Amino acid sequence: MLWTYIREIFSGAWSLIAGLGVTIRYMFHRPVTVQYPRQALELPAAYRGHIELKRSEQTGQPLCVACGECARTCPSAVIKVRGVKDQAADRTRLRFFYIDYSRCSFCGLCVQYCPEGALAFSFEYEQAFTSRYQTVVDLVARLERSPG
Repeated sequence: MLWTYIREIFSGAWSLIAGLGVTIRYMFHRPVTVQYPRQALELPAAYRGHIELKRSEQTGQPLCVACGECARTCPSAVIKVRGVKDQAADRTRLRFFYIDYSRCSFCGLCVQYCPEGALAFSFEYEQAFTSRYQTVVDLVARLERSPG
C-alpha cells in the first residue's frame, strides 16, 4: 500500500515534468494564431471550401449542362439541378443549381464526377448564415453576381 502511494506520486511528478517539457519546447516557437480579421488565412491547395460553378472563358456562361450527374452522385442528396433547352439543336442552359450547405458533407463527389468539369471547390472561408433557410444557395445566381 505504501509502495503504491509512492509509485503514484512519482508517476504524477513524471507526468507534470513531461507536460512542462512540452510547454517549454513550444514556448519559443513562432505562434500559429492569425489576427483575424486583420490578417487573411493562408489556405492549402487542397482546401475544400463551398462548391462553386465555373464559367466558360469564351462565353462567360456556366460550364454546367444540367446533366444531373452531380445530383445523382451526391450521397446527401442536397443538389437540385434544372436546365432548359430552347431548341432541339441548342445546348442545354442551366436554369438553376440549388445546393443545401447545411446538409452538404463536402465529400467532393459532385466535383469529381462532373463530366464537364463545371464544379470546383472555392477558397472562400468567410461564409456564415444566420438562418437555415439561407444555407440553400442558387449557384447560378451567385455566379451571375460574381465579377469576371
